[in-house]
Amino acid sequence: MEYMVLCSIGLEKILSNELKKMGYKLKNANNGIVEFYGKEYDYYKLNILLRTAERVMIKIGEFYAETFDELFDGILDIDLKQYLPKNGKIIIDKVRSSKSKLYNKSTIQSIVKKSIIENLKKGYKINTYNEEKGVYKIRVYIKNNKVTLALDTSGDGLHKRGYRKYVSEAPLRETIAAAMILKSGWKRRYPLIDPFCGSGTIPIEGVLYGLNIPPGIYRDFSFNDWYNFNSNLFDGMKKELLKEIDYNKELKIYGYDKAYKMIEIARKNAGNFDINKYITFVKANMESINLDYKEGHIITNPPYGDRLKDKDHAEKIYEQMRYLKRKYPDFKYTIITSHEEFEDFFGSKAKNKKKIINGNHEAYIYYFEGV
Repeated sequence: MEYMVLCSIGLEKILSNELKKMGYKLKNANNGIVEFYGKEYDYYKLNILLRTAERVMIKIGEFYAETFDELFDGILDIDLKQYLPKNGKIIIDKVRSSKSKLYNKSTIQSIVKKSIIENLKKGYKINTYNEEKGVYKIRVYIKNNKVTLALDTSGDGLHKRGYRKYVSEAPLRETIAAAMILKSGWKRRYPLIDPFCGSGTIPIEGVLYGLNIPPGIYRDFSFNDWYNFNSNLFDGMKKELLKEIDYNKELKIYGYDKAYKMIEIARKNAGNFDINKYITFVKANMESINLDYKEGHIITNPPYGDRLKDKDHAEKIYEQMRYLKRKYPDFKYTIITSHEEFEDFFGSKAKNKKKIINGNHEAYIYYFEGV
């Protein structure tokens, strides 16, 4: 079975490393999609375990089409019975087309849906297709006239772990926070400090990683309602993964925010996964941080112009962040912002700078060592 795992553009390498550690040999990784082969029910563990993935898709068909007739006929030639039931609710969730003769998204959606229904009616030898049980969302990718159909196994995006019931004005997506932690190289024996913690996403993701808590262990997925859902296999897998969580780990994770409201929200979010005791949340501004550590990590999402509606104020905060460098000169810093000149205000040159695209929003992950 061929898989397509989606992530924010720019995080392909970090996601690829996660998959390699799970034993997969990758076929391709670019433009926010990592492709590889796996076993039939691997999407159970992929959805539960991956920290930086947004969706786990199954590739169900691929062919070339330059006309709508070729599109319709190409789908008819796919053996869809191995993926779809005779009574599932089929939704053409998204269409992406580039450098292709077929580009009208609404027409593509309509033709793909009709052809899939005809395919299943013929395959199951039924006269009427009734959409009754289970939701099957399908995405259509067309590039250079090559059509790829992919079945979404996840449902809600995998950034929705389930703990963040309360959010700040511009929350950092959980998968991106996890990517920052993985990119930073943080080890559990070192402190992790977030001086602008907001609703607590970075500290919470730090605990999930530090205790080996699978990010998707407490949520449901689309496949839970599918006709071929193997509850014994799924429940057994979750049971084994829960055994691997190490609640005895001692973590030094701190979240600061100058707004008491945000600290309360962060505490509530951590409480949703019952991990409050692993994080010290403090109402304090950045200059008040006074922890006695010589080595550690500062991983943070400082306010920026888009978020504050005040670019000048954001830049002033970046300059004030030089206090952290003076206080913790031997720390490693992983900072995300949409500001392309952040290094100038921070007063240091990043060891590396990674551009990521999340939807329509562009941002940069800066990594500093020994500032």
